Amino acid sequence: MTNAKILVAHISESDADEAIRKIKKVNEKSGPFDLIIIFSNSYDENFELNTDGLPQLILLSCDKANNSKSKKINENVTLLHNMGTYKLANGITLSYFIYPDDTLQGEKKSILDEFGKSEDQVDILLTKEWGLSISERCGRLSGSEVVDELAKKLQARYHFAFSDEINFYELEPFKWERERLSRFLNIPKYGSGKKWAYAFNMPIGDNELKDEPEPPNLIANPYNSVVTNSNKRPLETETENSFDGDKQVLANREKNENKKIRTILPSSCHFCFSNPNLEDHMIISIGKLVYLTTAKGPLSVPKGDMDISGHCLIIPIEHIPKLDPSKNAELTQSILAYEASLVKMNYIKFDMCTIVFEIQSERSIHFHKQVIPVPKYLVLKFCSALDRQVHFNNEKFTRNAKLEFQCYDSHSSKQYVDVINNQSNNYLQFTVYETPEADPKIYLATFNASETIDLQFGRRVLAFLLNLPRRVKWNSSTCLQTKQQETIEAEKFQKAYRTYDISLTEN
Repeated sequence: MTNAKILVAHISESDADEAIRKIKKVNEKSGPFDLIIIFSNSYDENFELNTDGLPQLILLSCDKANNSKSKKINENVTLLHNMGTYKLANGITLSYFIYPDDTLQGEKKSILDEFGKSEDQVDILLTKEWGLSISERCGRLSGSEVVDELAKKLQARYHFAFSDEINFYELEPFKWERERLSRFLNIPKYGSGKKWAYAFNMPIGDNELKDEPEPPNLIANPYNSVVTNSNKRPLETETENSFDGDKQVLANREKNENKKIRTILPSSCHFCFSNPNLEDHMIISIGKLVYLTTAKGPLSVPKGDMDISGHCLIIPIEHIPKLDPSKNAELTQSILAYEASLVKMNYIKFDMCTIVFEIQSERSIHFHKQVIPVPKYLVLKFCSALDRQVHFNNEKFTRNAKLEFQCYDSHSSKQYVDVINNQSNNYLQFTVYETPEADPKIYLATFNASETIDLQFGRRVLAFLLNLPRRVKWNSSTCLQTKQQETIEAEKFQKAYRTYDISLTEN
């Protein structure tokens, strides 16, 4: 069986020359490679790359204004645009669709039409976004069902994604129904400090690979167990164009109700200490039952005397999808104590109010609260911001659960306690603190577990309130930080929080 030696890399145009020089060194030291695949968010065809001495090179880029699928730039470089299938002379078949998450659903029909007519199996699948199933497995809050559909259709040996620009990720291998092995990887960008180029050998000439040995770390196929409903899809993928009226919505809900809730193990959960990929450089404080961490891709930004974003997460150490206050009184009190300490810090140290957002759902992976500082002059406008987003959610995106928020005057309100102690209730909640001494206003909306909700609803409300429309998506280039920036943010946060840190006084 013949093997092809392949290198996959992720670069930006601004660092292209330096990255190509390093690729040449890798090719000299570890090659020669038969094929090099490079992803870039944007690529100017007039920009010249010095690829002398390199083997066949495939460049991937998204340019919706360009209708061509492939273009030969020079003797050894081919540029692939948007989506398509490309077969190399050695028989390797690549399928690619490089659309970002916010346009994937709008292009769903054209994507499915493009790849639906092919009966050939694909060797390498290249997408910008992750699929929903693998995103859920990893505890991520993003992922596309369109990618899932294509991954299941094409059943590639290797699937590379590039949307997480700062983290390398490799899923354990799994098998498709016809015993074909498959692997999924996310390749971060050059300059991230992580593994931005990945080399591998791939057998060619035998698409079924019946003689390939089974790896010892084989896992169950993640696409067979994914729950494709509910609260794992961001709102951007839920447009009216995706549906055929209310009948389709009802059919989807009935289908979802028949599916079992999939369990995510702590070793695969991004919030669990047992996960070897836990980003512990972002941790601020570790208590007896709860820990505090800065937010990935923070929404808020430094303002006035606050030299940090202030956006942080309160997370139970125990792996629980949903908090039951009636059975977990000690944990509930610990979470509220952390919440109160942050409210106090924001108010006293930075002259800020605080808003806390949470989702309580049996279909969640690991319960947590998001805490965001809000300037005093803006907190009074919260209700208007909430009403605006509720209107969009209920009227424009008809597939989403209809939200109706009730307001409660404190955590001890009998009506509020009755709602949160009823474990059949799933709900979204905002807690608005104007001062540390006054009782907060609590805004809560319930939904059915089978209904679709927008996981980014809270972030959208607060992004509008803070007038930060470009920071709605946590994984956008506007919000994402390098590991060094995240480390500095956590260190500054720790310093500011030290006086208020309840872990220092917990037994």
